[in-house]
Amino acid sequence: MSDRTGPIHEGNFAPITHWSADHPPRPADPTGLRIGVISNPLSGGNRKGLQPVERALAACGHTLHCQAVNPEEVKAAIRAFACHGVDLVVVNGGDGTIHAVLTELFATEWPNQVPFLALLRAGTASMIARDVGLSGSRLQGLSRLLDWAYAGRGAASLVKRPVLRLEWEKGGESMYGMFFGAGGIYEGIQFCLTRVHTKGLGGQLAAGLTLLRFFLAAARRDRRTVPPAPIRVGLEGMSMQEMEVLALLVTTLERLFLGIRPYWGDEEGPLHFTAIRSDASHLLRAATSVIRGRRSRWATPRQGYLSHNLRDLRLCIQGGFTLDGQLYQSDPRLGALRLSKGGEVEFLKL
Repeated sequence: MSDRTGPIHEGNFAPITHWSADHPPRPADPTGLRIGVISNPLSGGNRKGLQPVERALAACGHTLHCQAVNPEEVKAAIRAFACHGVDLVVVNGGDGTIHAVLTELFATEWPNQVPFLALLRAGTASMIARDVGLSGSRLQGLSRLLDWAYAGRGAASLVKRPVLRLEWEKGGESMYGMFFGAGGIYEGIQFCLTRVHTKGLGGQLAAGLTLLRFFLAAARRDRRTVPPAPIRVGLEGMSMQEMEVLALLVTTLERLFLGIRPYWGDEEGPLHFTAIRSDASHLLRAATSVIRGRRSRWATPRQGYLSHNLRDLRLCIQGGFTLDGQLYQSDPRLGALRLSKGGEVEFLKL
């Protein structure tokens, strides 16, 4: 398991407070919400500076704004929001920042109900925000949100989604997120961080190129580029089975980057699970149906493609895994990983 005090892949707790800690102002009509904003200055969309965000928040005067770069700073911000009775948490950061916020959201005691979230597209990929967040750039999304909250303009709705909980069989802190990946997905994120983002490419283009690289290498049986990952997996209380996978994912998102939906299980479980075994055949022919999440004669369990909707599963992994873009190393001393529904969160849509 990696050190969770280090920087989030995308950032010293430097709170920029537009409330008085002793006398928080009465929230403006019409929503009556108290809003807290967490900004990661190191996320892809914020690296040119937070000044436009700070100006927009200062103009309304009713928000608590905190900068947070690592999980410990996110924890401090979330606890400050709980003390101030925040109803809506706005995340101005990438997928790793959202993962840290979700983890602390479920670890914190709230005076009333857990706040709902509004996600800005401020990351390098912003995969979660593209599914359950505000559309447009970070400033466009923030502007619409403030207009709705403080001027009553626009219509809002809430989307409720399950959240993935990751815990270890023999202890360790639970983590929460919306996308888990191992095998080629873990390797692909490492490739993006070291070989693609360093060349100035980011966002969905980088993710798309990495996906194309995966399928081409897998079809060529290029084990150096896509090394098989030995795992043991137990689905919904079933006994553990050994297999080698090229890629494995578990998610509660309905759409991933570029709108792909690589899962096609027909069960009622909240967790979308997909695995491609190392002996999978017809990889290029199956690629379209796998990416679109549609059954086909090329993508079947017999040919090495597995997809189910589950309530929970256990995994033993040798090597690394990712949770919302953050990279972790498995620790055999903690036993198997258990992935399950950890609760539900409501996301604001405008």
